[in-house]
Amino acid sequence: SSACTNCGTERAVVYCTAHGARLCLECDGAVHGVNQVTSLHPRAPICDACGVAHAAIRCQMAGNRSALCGACADRLAAPDGAPIVEEYTGCPSPAEMLRILSVEAPSSQEDFDAWLAEKLPEIMQEVQFDCVIHSILVCDPLTKFSG
Repeated sequence: SSACTNCGTERAVVYCTAHGARLCLECDGAVHGVNQVTSLHPRAPICDACGVAHAAIRCQMAGNRSALCGACADRLAAPDGAPIVEEYTGCPSPAEMLRILSVEAPSSQEDFDAWLAEKLPEIMQEVQFDCVIHSILVCDPLTKFSG
């Protein structure tokens, strides 16, 4: 895995084509939540194989589900007809960000909701949750959490 181009410390999880940058969730929110122009930059998950390019497809490789860039998909002989990785813009909700980044998340909303309920404890341990929350606050500074 490669480090975020912006902060240099966190693991990069998304690639912004407009900036040519690999970004962690916190920096993605900070960079793309600043104004309407940058929020329109298309981003995609980073390739699981090379860690430097945006993923183009999702596929099963060597028993693991992976998101691969075009070059790695060609090099690793990924199967034809693999689902395409959709780029995103704006500031997705935490649940939508999980759907974007996960290679296991089902595509239908009903199946995704059930999957999320089952996987949430595991996901909370794996994902840098504080970065997701910070990303939300940077993208929507009016968000308030009542306690």
